[in-house]
Amino acid sequence: MTDCVEIALTSDTAAQHWSCCVWDVRTGTQLMTYRNGGPAGPNTLHPVDNQCVVAGNLTKPLLTFWPINRQEPSHVKYMLPGPPGAVAVSPDGNHCLVAHAHSFTLYSLPTGASLASVAHHYGKVTVLRFTDDGSHFVSAGQDCRVVVWSLARTVQQKDAGRMLYELADFTLPVSDVLVGKGGLKALLAAVSLDRSAKLYELGTGRLLLSVLFPVALSAVALNALESELFVGDRKGLVYACNLQSVPRSREVHLQQDVLERCVFRGHRKAVTCLSVSLDNETLLSGSEDESVIVWHVRTRQQLRVIPHRAPVTNAFFLVTPRAMFEQTRDLPVPYPPFQKVVCTRQDRERAVFLLPAQKRSLRERSEEGPAPVAVGGISSNSSSKGTEIEVLEQEVQRLKAINRRLYQQSIRVITNEAEL
Repeated sequence: MTDCVEIALTSDTAAQHWSCCVWDVRTGTQLMTYRNGGPAGPNTLHPVDNQCVVAGNLTKPLLTFWPINRQEPSHVKYMLPGPPGAVAVSPDGNHCLVAHAHSFTLYSLPTGASLASVAHHYGKVTVLRFTDDGSHFVSAGQDCRVVVWSLARTVQQKDAGRMLYELADFTLPVSDVLVGKGGLKALLAAVSLDRSAKLYELGTGRLLLSVLFPVALSAVALNALESELFVGDRKGLVYACNLQSVPRSREVHLQQDVLERCVFRGHRKAVTCLSVSLDNETLLSGSEDESVIVWHVRTRQQLRVIPHRAPVTNAFFLVTPRAMFEQTRDLPVPYPPFQKVVCTRQDRERAVFLLPAQKRSLRERSEEGPAPVAVGGISSNSSSKGTEIEVLEQEVQRLKAINRRLYQQSIRVITNEAEL
């Protein structure tokens, strides 16, 4: 079991030894590999509810699911209308968006039902992103537009109102989109080949900031505080923009002298993906030069270079799932194959979602046989389950008595000081 708080999940177009790989960014060591799924396409690699990993094949109309603690994929074939251009999974793991050509399809993962098929874009859809609460999602592509959708309206297949709005501020294809934290109150960041990076209010679509760079942009990332913007360009450079610097106007044209003070140099070809660690200290970048670089944000120095066999398609930080390195735990992929035909209104109304309960009582947890824990100097390795519960209940009563005495003593001390 690794003690890493954050790990990196990456993929490339070769897939010689693995389709995607988990890395320790401190040492560059491979922690886990997922095999026999083919090369993963850009913006198609995602963890699902910390139980499995999904990737879209770069050349075949196929999705591949792996149990998060197994190298071999699920035996179920998830066929699609065409090769996936982008994939997104809702935070609760119930819905999956798959783009193919200029349209995208919404699937229900628990049932495999095709809930809706949307052909709003007239260019290839290359980016799909869910909000952190799963209520809305964003699509963007080569038609230079960014569209914000309501998930509920899309499932209901109501044409009126399922699209909140669309942004047509770009003159060249949109290359990457990022949605911040906070549901509809989040920030929406988008970069384009027209050299601009724009920030919007997700709920209203109001433009907050537009930054113009000297070269075409290909990737975007925000730190956890949303105080610094990172963009990658087609020449292999990564730029950092402080969003709290004032005074400034809504549109900013960065000059060469300003860019030189905030540039990360190391890649030789286009940057394809960016990700920032939770502590805002480390930046991860993948590139077409077949490498992933780990950067120290403050000093802009390279901490480690992780070589790959081909252009990198996906690279991002991930909080280490607890089940990833528990090889003895059985985590079957519970999702049925996807349906080819969009389900009718009656089918959607009859759909039933079975969601596992996350909260369990003390008695239920004790009956599952937890790991041995010493409580109050008494080991819980007792052969009798009833004895374990009694020991825990006695410990709770003892702690309550201690808290009661501490409270009474505090009252006496406060009362005496007030009298003095």
